[in-house]
Amino acid sequence: MQSTPADRADLRVRLAADPACVSGARRFVSDGLRSWGRAELLDDATLCVSELAGNAVLHSGTTFMEIVMHRLRSGIRVSVEDDGPVPAAAVHPRPGFPGGDVAPVLEEEPTTGRGLAIVSILASDWGIELTKAGKRVWAELGPGDASYDVRPPTLEGDVRAPVEAAPTELPEGWGLVRLAGCPVDLSLRQDQHLDELIRELQLISVHQDDPRSRELSERLQGLLRGPTAARHTGRKVAQQAAAEGHELIDVDMAMPREFAAEVEKLQGAVRLADALCEERQLLTLASPPELTALRAWMTEQVAGQLRDGIAPEAWDAWVARHPVPETAAD
Repeated sequence: MQSTPADRADLRVRLAADPACVSGARRFVSDGLRSWGRAELLDDATLCVSELAGNAVLHSGTTFMEIVMHRLRSGIRVSVEDDGPVPAAAVHPRPGFPGGDVAPVLEEEPTTGRGLAIVSILASDWGIELTKAGKRVWAELGPGDASYDVRPPTLEGDVRAPVEAAPTELPEGWGLVRLAGCPVDLSLRQDQHLDELIRELQLISVHQDDPRSRELSERLQGLLRGPTAARHTGRKVAQQAAAEGHELIDVDMAMPREFAAEVEKLQGAVRLADALCEERQLLTLASPPELTALRAWMTEQVAGQLRDGIAPEAWDAWVARHPVPETAAD
């Protein structure tokens, strides 16, 4: 493939290295291709990024991964970067995959797999580059229905900067949200409380003829399905901050702007779930005032920044305008 870079900024997003975020990587690449007018590459590119992201999630040992799209004259390069401890030499197609006869670099290495063989078949070129933080696994895709033999990746031993060191941006229709000065412990508590609500609603809907809880459970799960990558990324940021002893942290999350409405609907559904808790229809305790306040702040920040372009307002500043009752606050 002609790999002369086009005069266009790269697209880049940081996601948690969590299985739930692989769908977010696919959505990012899909929206990026549409914004570049390269929808004909959708099938191959989304399949490749699924395999590359899945490999990083399962085998790299990293906490976060970065998905990068670079525009070429005759196609695109999609890459997944991580800072995990697994060496670049361990990234290799599983031997014996139909379509090629490849001797493994590390015969018993658990990171080998059929997914990387799929990348090799679809990509005109693919490889691994060492970076200052870890490694970058990339695949180049072009138009047409060509397929290729399963072959080892190109290994770059020198530390290299991103291709052309291009500026980065997000696809059309995406926005970057910042939760400024987010309280770490409180954020993890509200996330755990939401998980507990959903878990109990699921159990009740299965074991009892309770249409209200069943409907609410399905509603909550549906609303969480869209922004799941952003939620898991925010959770990983908070967990890492807690492990490092931070009390406050800026959380940056990229997501489609359409999620503004979904986040507001989610807030309404959580309020309904809290009402069931207060009526003692659920064993889970209703959200205490500090969690209710945190969710209101998060909802306002996410929806306002995505839809209206408001500037981030730190948690402490927001609380100064919306005091939390002292009897319930930490």
